[in-house]
This record gives sequence, C-alpha cells and structure tokens, in this order.
Amino acid sequence: MTYFICQARKGGDVMESRTDIDRKRKESGRRAEDAVLSLFLAKGYSLLARNYSVHNAGELDLILSREMCIYIVEVKCRSERNSFGGPAAAITGQKKLKMIRTAKVFLQRHEWQQYDVRFLAGCVTHREGAIVRIEILPM
Repeated sequence: MTYFICQARKGGDVMESRTDIDRKRKESGRRAEDAVLSLFLAKGYSLLARNYSVHNAGELDLILSREMCIYIVEVKCRSERNSFGGPAAAITGQKKLKMIRTAKVFLQRHEWQQYDVRFLAGCVTHREGAIVRIEILPM
C-alpha cells in the first residue's frame, strides 16, 4: 500500500508518495554524512568504515581514526524549521546503547581494542535541502 501526504506548494497542492518522501529523506541523510565525512577527512582523519552494521546490534554511520584513537560518529540531519528539537535531540539513550554494542563488535573483529574510542554526534541542519550548519558534539 502506498501512502500519500498532501504538501502545499506554489501553484496548488501536490500529492507526494510515501516512497518519494522516504527517498528524499535518505538522500538528505546521505548528503549530511558526506558533508560530515568531508569535514573529518579535511582535518586529517582516516575513514575506517561507513554504515557498518551488525545484525541485531545496530549501525554506525562513520568510523574514523586519528592518532591511535577511533572516532565513532552518528550523523543526524534535521530541517532548520524542525519543531521537535535539533539533530542532537534525535540521538536517544537506546541509540547510544546500540552504538556501543556495535562498536564493541567492530573493535573485536578488527583487533583494535587497545585504541581509545570516542563517540561523537555529527549534527547537520539544513534549509530547503542546503546544509546551513554542521556541529560535531561529544556524546
């Protein structure tokens, strides 16, 4: 079943399918991940994995390294007009626990338990599809 959401636009109402909305949300998330990754790479970090997932544990958006430290970054993207809080508010306690479980598996599989590990939030705010702010915050 396809759901439709009516969105007002210039020139009248336009019907947009649920799959179109999901596709746009994924594209927005991918652009946010790309922007956060570019920021880290420009500062000398190395990418170890992207969208690393473990069945029944969770997914890690970005895993980076620099100077004997592993950085696990959860990227969240929100519209500037989002009334439910910014991107950081979307990272729940349950999400943090899943990240920790998944990170443990990643570190064990790659024998990197001796590295320091830091969890960060890559908070991206956009306006009409254009990124207006990127904040990197500790979790």
